[in-house]
Amino acid sequence: MELRHLRYFVAVAEELHFGRAARRLNLAQPPLSQQILALEEELGVKLFVRTSRRVDLTMEGRLFLDHARRVLAQAKEAVEAVKSAGRGEIGHLAVGYVTSAVSTLVPAILKEFHRERPAVDLQCTEMNATRQVTALRQREIDVGILRTSVADDALELIPLLQEPLVLALPTGHPLAQRAKLRLRELAAEPFILVPPAHSPGYFEAVQDSCRRAGFAPRVTQVATEVQTILALVAAELGVALVPAALKGWIRPGVVFRDLPGQTATISLLLARRRDNQSALVVRFVEIAQAAVARAVA
Repeated sequence: MELRHLRYFVAVAEELHFGRAARRLNLAQPPLSQQILALEEELGVKLFVRTSRRVDLTMEGRLFLDHARRVLAQAKEAVEAVKSAGRGEIGHLAVGYVTSAVSTLVPAILKEFHRERPAVDLQCTEMNATRQVTALRQREIDVGILRTSVADDALELIPLLQEPLVLALPTGHPLAQRAKLRLRELAAEPFILVPPAHSPGYFEAVQDSCRRAGFAPRVTQVATEVQTILALVAAELGVALVPAALKGWIRPGVVFRDLPGQTATISLLLARRRDNQSALVVRFVEIAQAAVARAVA
């Protein structure tokens, strides 16, 4: 039995006339009659009572009509669901993102994507760059937003933004009252930094910035998340170089100072598997790029 047999049966059952049903289906009447007879033989029951003047449904036919309509409706829904998924209108999208991007760009990207694709099940997970790469490889997430370049042919990295590092100081620090600073003035200060394995790109950007200023940072505290770094700065345990996006965070006890031209820039990247070219992922990338373009315009 095929879906076309159900369509033929429903047309005859609703028209109760083989001629009208044949015209509705764009078929000749004899083939339609043959198909209905074949269906009855397959089911082993009579679906219609035929006389020279009229066609009526049997009791079995009325019962079969209800089921046939449901099957056809479900088949139509399945086709529409697949087409919607192919267009990226429904489905599931798992996104990983680093903490340092959550203050500005990530909310803007997620808000726009959810506004445009409200039926998509969007799962967002905060995770560091190293964990994101593993999650992408293991297909736990579809897209990652991170700050570390990765040498992996299986992954595609799409640049979103380049931003400088800024200095985070305790509000009570003697240099906090000055609007302009030179990074080399911090050479003797204790620094708070991420471990290199946790966020290699961020770690190297801080090291490179200090090398340019003529010193190696004296790291006395290590923290894996930027919130913790800023908390330690507020506790007056050291200073830190952090992505400029963090200036949007309100953190009591911390002041930020720009160091124009003195620090390395740090990249914000979007990562995806090269073999994942689904409509959902493609559209997410487009929305992310547009959101960043508006933010820096």
